[in-house]
Amino acid sequence: MEFNQPANQPTILIIDDTPEHIETAVVVLRANNFNVRVATKGSIALKLLEQHIPDLILLDIYMPEMDGFEICQLIKSDPKFSSLPIIFLTSLTDEASISKGFTLGAQDYVAKPFNTSELLARVDTHIKLKKQAESLQHANKELDSFCYSVAHDLKSPLLSINKLTEYLAADYAANMDAEGRELISNIREKSQEVVQIIDHLLDLSRMSEIKMSLTAINLNRLFAETYTELVALEPRRDIEFTLAPLPTLQGDVLMLKLLVQNILANALKYTRHQAKATINVTATQTDTEHIVAVQDNGVGFDMRYAARLFNIFQRLHANNEFEGSGVGLAICQKILKRHQGTAWMTGKVNEGATFYFSLKRDDLT
Repeated sequence: MEFNQPANQPTILIIDDTPEHIETAVVVLRANNFNVRVATKGSIALKLLEQHIPDLILLDIYMPEMDGFEICQLIKSDPKFSSLPIIFLTSLTDEASISKGFTLGAQDYVAKPFNTSELLARVDTHIKLKKQAESLQHANKELDSFCYSVAHDLKSPLLSINKLTEYLAADYAANMDAEGRELISNIREKSQEVVQIIDHLLDLSRMSEIKMSLTAINLNRLFAETYTELVALEPRRDIEFTLAPLPTLQGDVLMLKLLVQNILANALKYTRHQAKATINVTATQTDTEHIVAVQDNGVGFDMRYAARLFNIFQRLHANNEFEGSGVGLAICQKILKRHQGTAWMTGKVNEGATFYFSLKRDDLT
């Protein structure tokens, strides 16, 4: 059922099977210049969503075929609709039902019978929040595109500088004193550092733009293979690497490979000065998520600065202590956000650090 309004007005999808509630909501919303569509059961609602994505959903809890909680879970589990604001319409006011709605991803609730002023205020608020989020997302995409363009354009001349200094050293090294040769070496080293930073910036931009291809990923195999590749670059080190049983989950293999590379590379780097390095990978799970922890016995960090760790170009150690671009952890966070997960770290100075990341469980029905 559809109630037409001007095309430039926000669209509200009402999912409810009670005629008097539908009529009340429709009259109020149409009077305030909203487009309105109505579905009287979940299967109809899902078909309407495929035809046209609304700006907001008003969802009743008691519905035929499937209840509002089931409908909400189905909507929020689909990446196309996961950002849609959902307001539950319910006569239930008990904390358990309200809490369950929020857990499933709803943004708000309105008790029936409607207080029209309250209904409009909540609808207006969540429409504005959605528009602000979309505007911010658009601005972030433009910034990512700008960063990619600038980084790409800078890389070529820097590679040329590096190659020219290589030719200079090869052709004129015999005519230079030790100080001149050191200057050439420093130029090459610094230009290569900038090239590496640019490569990380390009990776950061790609993580926002590339299309995800989801497949089943065995995290045990991914961590084991990545560790073997990285440790081969440092064969003389004494490292104890332990890998507990980890879950198999859905993810983009290229992105998660880069995630694990960054995590393990950090653990290897910051345990470099330990006579015997230890890196332990474990996993736990909550009702909705897998949580993976990568613990090391490296230099650690002061938890007062933990909030800075995932910001681009933020580093807690000088380059003469540990090399780095300050982009790797930002890449990790961006990859996890694309997978609807997140990352955080704990640590203590000279007592090691633990990198945690969460990803949604695939076994939930």
